[in-house]
Amino acid sequence: MGTSVRVFFNSFKYGVTMKITKTELDLTTPDGEMALIIARPDDDKPRPAILVIMEAFGVDPHIISITERFAEAGFIAVTPDLFHRSGRLRYAPYDKLQEMREELRQGFSDNSIDSDIQETVNFLQSNGSVNGRIGIVGFCLGGRISMQAAIRVKGLSGAAIFYGGNMFPSEEQSEVFSAYTEAPHLNIPLVGFFGMQDQNPSVNQIQKLENMLINLRKDYNFYYYENAGHGFFCNDRESYRPDAARDSWEKTLDFFKLHCPL
Repeated sequence: MGTSVRVFFNSFKYGVTMKITKTELDLTTPDGEMALIIARPDDDKPRPAILVIMEAFGVDPHIISITERFAEAGFIAVTPDLFHRSGRLRYAPYDKLQEMREELRQGFSDNSIDSDIQETVNFLQSNGSVNGRIGIVGFCLGGRISMQAAIRVKGLSGAAIFYGGNMFPSEEQSEVFSAYTEAPHLNIPLVGFFGMQDQNPSVNQIQKLENMLINLRKDYNFYYYENAGHGFFCNDRESYRPDAARDSWEKTLDFFKLHCPL
């Protein structure tokens, strides 16, 4: 375990960001239409795709900005509206999450997650603008979803998780996804970023998972940030830690440029 100290912006390393276009479309799923926000470089070149998975708040402006950043780095970035069963592109303001949580999560379950992510991957695989490689990255709730998808969804080439919460349910919650239980079925490269001040997930929980991945000989790298807690990547909240955010972003781009090459 180590604490990263590099603080370079990816634009310093990779050069000027690309001009992008952004669109919305509705994808038909077994439970109705699901909005996809798609950002990509403003050209016709086939490119790898990255699924950008929302936090617990939904597809909010922060998540859309991350989608745009991946497009500026050269990827086709796609954000699915996983709360679509409660309405189109609904999200909770940061100070309204608790009162909107149940409303937003109508019909939202591990099974719906698996279905929605697989439908999105299938759509991208049939899209001539995608070069065949598809990665996934998620934050908070999205980190958990990315871990789950890395194990359960077919067609992914790599997964990145940022402080995925609720990945380690109690033994009484046997019907809920558990990273511990399903880790043996992980068959794609994984990278994870965690704050050492976080309690969900805690450092102890992540180190237990890390020991399992080592024993299982899985392809993974985990990075820990000493002065960061949950949500350190979100520059719209007080939890934001610029050094950790910059370093984890650079490492995420390195990871996807390796496993989903441009």
